[in-house]
Amino acid sequence: MTLINKEKVLNGVEKAVDAANTAADRASSYAKEKELDKKAKDVMKGVGDGIKLAGEKIEEAFGIRQ
Repeated sequence: MTLINKEKVLNGVEKAVDAANTAADRASSYAKEKELDKKAKDVMKGVGDGIKLAGEKIEEAFGIRQ
């Protein structure tokens, strides 16, 4: 009967957690460095403006007034 080595399992889990935390820290640093939040907001503002303009053009085309 083979027994699971508790220390090896815990050591492996600890390493996996450390690797995940390191990856999350690096991703966070990259996002801050590249100002991805600001860029995403700018993109979404442009999308919102485009949707608004499209709505206005549709209203104009169909003679809809609000």
